[in-house]
Amino acid sequence: MKQFTKQALAIVAIAAFAVAGCKKGADGNFDRSNGAGGPFDGADSVITGNITASRTLSPGKVYKLNGVVYVTGGAKLTIKPGTVITRGETVNYKVDPATSVINAIAGVLVITKDATIDAVGTPTQPIVFTTPNDIGSRVAGDFGGVIILGESTTNKPTDQIIEGLPRYDANGISLGVDITYGGSIPADNSGRFRYVRIEYAGYKLAENNEINGLTLGGVGSDTQLDHVQVSWGADDAFEFFGGTVNASYLAAVGNDDDDFDTDFGYSGSIQYAFGLKDPSSTHSSSGTVSDSNGIESDNDGTGSSAPPRTKPVYSNFTLLGYAAQTTSLRSGNRWRRNTDLSISNSIIAGYNTGAEFEAGGPAASATGFVNNKLHGYTVASATTLPTSNSLSTAADATSFIDLGGTTANPLSPFYSSAVRGTYTVRNLLARTDNTKGAVIVSNLSNWNSGWLNFNFQESYD
Repeated sequence: MKQFTKQALAIVAIAAFAVAGCKKGADGNFDRSNGAGGPFDGADSVITGNITASRTLSPGKVYKLNGVVYVTGGAKLTIKPGTVITRGETVNYKVDPATSVINAIAGVLVITKDATIDAVGTPTQPIVFTTPNDIGSRVAGDFGGVIILGESTTNKPTDQIIEGLPRYDANGISLGVDITYGGSIPADNSGRFRYVRIEYAGYKLAENNEINGLTLGGVGSDTQLDHVQVSWGADDAFEFFGGTVNASYLAAVGNDDDDFDTDFGYSGSIQYAFGLKDPSSTHSSSGTVSDSNGIESDNDGTGSSAPPRTKPVYSNFTLLGYAAQTTSLRSGNRWRRNTDLSISNSIIAGYNTGAEFEAGGPAASATGFVNNKLHGYTVASATTLPTSNSLSTAADATSFIDLGGTTANPLSPFYSSAVRGTYTVRNLLARTDNTKGAVIVSNLSNWNSGWLNFNFQESYD
């Protein structure tokens, strides 16, 4: 939700962030089951404007999104396993019809609150939203992002306009699409979003008004959300504006800003999720201070106590910064602006501050922070935590968190260019304590079944 800096986007590891290429089979066709990334030079199928009648996207074509594509009017968008969706041509829009400022945007998919999405990949054939560019020219912001809106509860008195989207065309004429979210239906159903990767997303519409990798506004608890990876985005990986949607098996890798951001009364539960920071990526800042966190949570922008208070219920998270101290990151957890919290059985390490609790409400006492392993290079937590937590300020975070392979064959749990080519979820596997963190022995098959992608350096064969 915060501004992100892009002074280094031109050097966002242009060679370091390469998407796994599609492999060409013996029949000459591309196998897109696990691959993604361009170059997508052809125009197999270009989608522009609004989808107002139910439609199905299937593998075998690359679907290009020109500008912002809205699914609206009660339509249902079905996306089949193995489908690739990428950025098409930019379309000009205006935020304010009275100004001359033009925003050229492409590659954004929006599911409005009167529509649904049925995007269900498989472990071996995930659905991939990604850059159209070839290796050597892929950067954060190549793709726009995915936004899902619903009618579940928020703590705002009226429906809210989702951030990041323009409301007018280049001539200042209203687009006529309802981009509000929220309502009074906690069990609202926006559809299914499973086994999906979103890569190189993000767009800055205006200051503090950006598109994330996956944005969820007022999404309800009957929506299915699991096995989703957001990588190398130019803002947050996942942001939840209110809503009650529950989720599991979420992965954030190398994103600029926060891995998980909650606001406006979000109260869903998320279990089994990890966030990895990449030293080669850019990181957001507020002034000259880093603003890139593993978790960030607010009740609202003013820090009011408006109910329902934001209270994400997190369990079995693994949030890793860097293997050495840096000024590029802020906090593993940042609980602020009167948010409430619940996080348990999680591992947070590699940030200067492990957990930051700002004044206001229950967050200040941190009673919802239980049974976690918490590391910070400077301070684990300035607030007294329940005794069920283990804290450390060790210079060597790896030894404290006890992650990575086995005792006999240890692997570095921290992500970097040096290990990108060999990194797997086994780098995150708990060695001895199989109750904490995202990756444990009992759920390893959920992570390593083929839908994740850590190495974006592969080229076409």
